[in-house]
Amino acid sequence: MRTWFQSRNRREQLLVTFFTVIAALVWLSYSAGRLQKQIAGWRSTRGDLAAQQLWLDRQQEIEAQSVAAVRNLDPARTLDATKLVATVTSLATGAGLQPAIDSPVTQRTPQFAFHTTKVTFRRANLPALLNFYDEMSKQAPYLSLESVALQTDRAAAGALNATLQISATQITK
Repeated sequence: MRTWFQSRNRREQLLVTFFTVIAALVWLSYSAGRLQKQIAGWRSTRGDLAAQQLWLDRQQEIEAQSVAAVRNLDPARTLDATKLVATVTSLATGAGLQPAIDSPVTQRTPQFAFHTTKVTFRRANLPALLNFYDEMSKQAPYLSLESVALQTDRAAAGALNATLQISATQITK
């Protein structure tokens, strides 16, 4: 390779050297970007592991708080998936709203079952929504509002389309 390079005239040697340096710079730039992504991934993983370790270190305290919280709940007032839908329907009807309720999704733990459903109100007025919220807040901590999305209805002035995510806690033990 050396003899081939030296047998070229000066201009060709400069061009080969220039293209080799450009190729090396492109390769180094790409490698530096990959290295930065890898370092960011390591730092993110280290942060995740630190957070997980914090939760594991506090396991006894969290379990003690969970047991104390269960003692304060009345198992007869907790809601299963069917009662969640029935309660939301009755609260909405009482507030003068027509709900569209999705099927509940359930997540289970050894002590609890968390039921979540999405409720949509079309062309609702604000006082009725606030009345629904007030009645629902009286059901806390057995019934809770997770998220709210409000949007004005273009077809009806002063009307709102509301999508609520509502959850209920059920004691299974």
